[in-house]
Amino acid sequence: MSQSNSFSVKNYQSDSTIKQMYKKAFSKDPKDIQISKLSGGLKNAVYLIEDNGRKVVLKIAPKDETKMITADRGILWWEAEMLKLMETIDFPSPRLLYYDGTSKICESPYMFMSYISGNNYLECKSSLTPTEIEKIEYQLGKLSLKICSIKSDSFFLPSQPNKKFNNNYEFILNLFELLLSDANERNMDLGADVYNKICGIIESRKASLNNITNLCLSHTDIWDGNVIVDDGNVVGIVDFTDLYYCDELLTFYFHTIDGKTSNNFLMGFNNKQLSYDERVRIEIYRMYVILKMIVDCELKQYGKFDWMYENLDVRINTLQKIKFYGEK
Repeated sequence: MSQSNSFSVKNYQSDSTIKQMYKKAFSKDPKDIQISKLSGGLKNAVYLIEDNGRKVVLKIAPKDETKMITADRGILWWEAEMLKLMETIDFPSPRLLYYDGTSKICESPYMFMSYISGNNYLECKSSLTPTEIEKIEYQLGKLSLKICSIKSDSFFLPSQPNKKFNNNYEFILNLFELLLSDANERNMDLGADVYNKICGIIESRKASLNNITNLCLSHTDIWDGNVIVDDGNVVGIVDFTDLYYCDELLTFYFHTIDGKTSNNFLMGFNNKQLSYDERVRIEIYRMYVILKMIVDCELKQYGKFDWMYENLDVRINTLQKIKFYGEK
């Protein structure tokens, strides 16, 4: 996906400013550091910093968040907290080295993290054998389960830290309402009666949404582009802003937008067997992911992609055709 620099929300900084950040974080002379931009992602500016063989990653939050979806605003602090949490469970994530939320040096929060060496799974997947892919999907199941082992007694969305939810229906309805409100404010044309169709689906599936078995921490963005592999194994997961306390099925690999849930992933996730209500929830979460992509791209003016709208139509039609439990 190409990105227009004139509309990008990424808060890129000059080398001199980055050197100030580095000096503040590590209390050392930054004159010899090498700075290079890293690609990927739609919101944060990310750099690789090399200092005499040592590699660290710098992530800078957007300065202007008006072009971001509401659910993504003001959450770099949360990623810093999640990285600290991941270290306590020995998860293969970057290690937080320094976080600055004062917004004094570059007018937005930033943090330094350790660098994970390896290959981006999205970029190398086409060169892997089916057996290698199955192995990686199994490992992603085990790693996702490790995050989901962190339990909670309440739902939590980092962009709305003070908002309370009584059940999963309220939590999911809120996620959709935030997106639809963002789209409505910008007069986005999502298609004929899409707003009412989506709201009708959520309301009609209230029972399935509330029949959750595990309220826990879930990484909702473990997609292939956030997976680092080496020699056929997962060596790291990156990007920890989109972790919520919610239904375990909001973990991304349950509801990839291709309409399938990997059997190898399910095997890694403690040989998970999906019930009727769980399959319904997965389809709803698929609908959310593609809607989020549509609204996000249009807000940032990255373009309007026909395949996304076609996928949303498929998701809506699929959910409208699913019979209620017990129906014939």
